[in-house]
Amino acid sequence: MTRVQRACLLGAVIWLFSHGPLVALLSLHQHRWPGLSVTALLAVLAVSAAAVRPLLGGPIALSRPAALAMATVVPLSGLAVTPFLDEGLWRTYANWWPGLTQIVVAALVLRRRPLAALGAELASAGVLAACVLSSGLPHRAVAFAALNQPALVWFTAAVGVRLLFDRTARDVARYTAEESASVAGRAAAEARSRSAQRRREDLEHDVVPLLRRVALTDPGEPSWPGLARAALAVERRLRDDLRARDLLDEDVRVALRRARGRGCEVDVVDDRRHGPGGGDDAAGPGFTAALRALLAPALDACGTARVTLRLPPQGRWATLSVDGSAQEAGAVAAVLGAGHPPGAGLVVETDVRAVGGAGSLWAELRPAPGARPVP
Repeated sequence: MTRVQRACLLGAVIWLFSHGPLVALLSLHQHRWPGLSVTALLAVLAVSAAAVRPLLGGPIALSRPAALAMATVVPLSGLAVTPFLDEGLWRTYANWWPGLTQIVVAALVLRRRPLAALGAELASAGVLAACVLSSGLPHRAVAFAALNQPALVWFTAAVGVRLLFDRTARDVARYTAEESASVAGRAAAEARSRSAQRRREDLEHDVVPLLRRVALTDPGEPSWPGLARAALAVERRLRDDLRARDLLDEDVRVALRRARGRGCEVDVVDDRRHGPGGGDDAAGPGFTAALRALLAPALDACGTARVTLRLPPQGRWATLSVDGSAQEAGAVAAVLGAGHPPGAGLVVETDVRAVGGAGSLWAELRPAPGARPVP
């Protein structure tokens, strides 16, 4: 229940709580059994307070036994008041219960127990019908309709408000989803733009000058091995951008450069279908972001091992393999096992093996149920 919805209901509840008990107490001298009227008033107020707990932040859900118990109080309060008043007072504030009990009825409807609320109104109508039929009032049908006016108004109004609240909630959820999709789309577009800009810069500042130097350098010259290593580094950066663009951010790029600078052989591969039905949507909007947050510290811990991170075509999980020393495999396993903050939003299953000084690690990474996207 939103704050606006609570505010709308709170005004009606405050008015009834302040007005209804006052007129009931002022009319006690007209009741043949005042103690019975006070008991009924206290019971109605207690049940009403329990029924409107969601206004104070309580849960809206209400069990069926609790709803039936609340509904029973409505006709019972009528049996405790109307038969003990003179017939001429039934259409006055002395007969307070048809109006005051509508807090319970409206709350039952809004807490998704409309059948219990309808049962309470029908039982109350039965109490009033029995009293009217056994009385000497003229125009009994008119008297019966007048006594049931609060029930007709409040029940139908509560049903209308409940339907309005449900429609509002659906609209808000739809707008929120559309806004999230729009934000995700803009973020993806910006990421693609940054990636394209980076590739252009790589081509302009690294690839083209390097190719010119290769074209002008003889293989026998001392600088040739350095050119080969530089060409390999550029090729790896371009391949990363082409094969795993969504898995790269600035932290991952820096970690890749550091790892390869240490002699680590790293492959980052994204085999998902990007477009409708593929890509990040298959596992949730935060899965790729969570992988990026985990990949950077894992690369920093890998030493000089061979590392491969792969997203299969389904895109619902990722695999990470490490082949190197036992110490390197254990270091990466420690990063994966920490789970936070870098691995937030992921469920990680690892298999670490060590034989002598060599070690290997195989990890499967899945989105955690209900995980929030990693910013």
